[in-house]
Formats: sequence, C-alpha cells, structure tokens
Amino acid sequence: MPLYEFKCQACGRRFEALVRIGGENGVCCLACGGREVNKLVSAFGIGGGASRLKSTGSGCATCSSSSCSTCK
Repeated sequence: MPLYEFKCQACGRRFEALVRIGGENGVCCLACGGREVNKLVSAFGIGGGASRLKSTGSGCATCSSSSCSTCK
C-alpha cells in the first residue's frame, strides 16, 4: 500500500496514511475525525540514493564551511 500525505479541510492538520490504491475516499483526519481531506503532492527522492551523495567533509556541497546559513 502506498503512503499518501493528506491535509484536513476542517482543522488544517497534515498527516500521512497508508491507503490502498483507489481507497482515498475512506480517509479521515487523525486529529479531528474530519472526512473532508485533500491528498497532497509529496516530494520524493529520485536517483541512486545515499551512494550518489558526494562526501566532501564539509557541511554542504556549496561551501567549505562546516556550518553556514545555507546548510540545513
């Protein structure tokens, strides 16, 4: 079963739920029980995973500092 992200129209809470394909209509909010939820488009990773990450020993690939305002 795929994992989808939803947002409740009543309380605004975002949550994830495992849902059978085609079973999105049966999802209700985990916080308030509301049945009016929107399925959101979620970001996901594409590519070779961690083996493709470049190890430079710094905080990020854009600078040589171990910590800066652009590193997260």
